[in-house]
Amino acid sequence: MMFKMMRKELKELFASPLIYILCGLFSILMGWLFFNYLVVAQQVGQGTLTDVVMRPIFGNMNFVFLFFAPLLTMHLIAEEKRQHTLELLFMSKLSDWNIILGKFLAAWISGLFLLSITLVFPITMGFSGLKEWGIVLTNYWAISMALGAYLSVGLFASSISENMIVAAVLAFCFLLAMMLLALSGQASQNDILTGFLQYFSIAIHYEPASRGAIRSPDIVYYISMIFFFLFLSTQALHYRRWWS
Repeated sequence: MMFKMMRKELKELFASPLIYILCGLFSILMGWLFFNYLVVAQQVGQGTLTDVVMRPIFGNMNFVFLFFAPLLTMHLIAEEKRQHTLELLFMSKLSDWNIILGKFLAAWISGLFLLSITLVFPITMGFSGLKEWGIVLTNYWAISMALGAYLSVGLFASSISENMIVAAVLAFCFLLAMMLLALSGQASQNDILTGFLQYFSIAIHYEPASRGAIRSPDIVYYISMIFFFLFLSTQALHYRRWWS
């Protein structure tokens, strides 16, 4: 049942202009950044292609998804509420988890579709002498997991709002706040508070993978964050089902 929900969402998304508009914007933005890093690499003439081009482009890619993830998820539940079709889902055999997981997987696949466009960057760099493929793979892994976390937050924002714009703004503000937790931790004089804030910062968990290291605390963080916000989304849906 969950996969039926996922296929339905993917079919609707790829039949709408949204995904193609996002693909165009994402391609233009990342292509422009990639070109600029190549120009800088030629001017500087120092450092490896990984350090000068690939790691910066991956860092920017991760930040750009903070904006794109809410756009991919803003309609998932909010639009169902606005069109009063959520009640039809409640009348079907789909459980709350089936609905949420199906919509989440559809959004994640759509996000990975956007990410796949950037594969042309390391392939191009491979012809120019790029050799540190392990770092490239860990960066793609980290961005894929971070994207899943961003989308789970966006889905939760959509589940508590009936307006798509409000859902997108809520998701972006929350994600940006989580990104900036590391700066708040550095400003604190309390080591315990600093460690606590930095652990919950998305940026802190992305940084090791950008250097080629996949750590178990980072894996646990991403998986926990995804399932925590998916759980909150199911609770919001359950509350709606109860009062509808």
